[in-house]
Amino acid sequence: MNRARDDILARLDAARTPRVEPPRPPTAPPGMDDPPAFLRARLEEAGGRLQMAAARNWPDEIEWPLDRTAVRHLHSALPIVPSRGLGLDATTDRELDGLEICILRAEFAVAESGAVWQVPSSPRERVAALLAEHLIVVVDATEIVATLHHAYQRIDPARSAFGWFLCGPSKTADIEQSLVLGAHGPRTLDLIVTNA
Repeated sequence: MNRARDDILARLDAARTPRVEPPRPPTAPPGMDDPPAFLRARLEEAGGRLQMAAARNWPDEIEWPLDRTAVRHLHSALPIVPSRGLGLDATTDRELDGLEICILRAEFAVAESGAVWQVPSSPRERVAALLAEHLIVVVDATEIVATLHHAYQRIDPARSAFGWFLCGPSKTADIEQSLVLGAHGPRTLDLIVTNA
């Protein structure tokens, strides 16, 4: 009995793969000398839109997905644009179903993929981001990282229970292999990159 066990353990030892150095994170992809332009290209490939604006008055400088003055239901995580309508008065998540615009702040953007990392401040904010017709995400221009490898180095799982990468509007292509934007989430995503 012991001989069979020893034989199995010896075979397992002999079959071990040699120890190798862990891979190093890759450097920035070629063409990354202009991170905002690289980010713009990747985001547009995903169906989103990038706009540049000054941090102080970005709401007045951007092209809104809807007429800003006509928007009745807006949830905003940024004080510069106050919430209104359902974004302010909703008492349950279901009531956010009629939300027109949701505005969020991202911690950083990833040029390689066009995605942004965002940690909702509350479960209500997460629901608002999924139910709104249009999503606007604001990120500082100094917070653009080159690759997802760099992004993962910045994420601290112990700091929050939930965070997500957002990239472009929701989309599906399983119905007659035809791409549909906004089928199960926001129809548009505008990424606002702000400068000081």
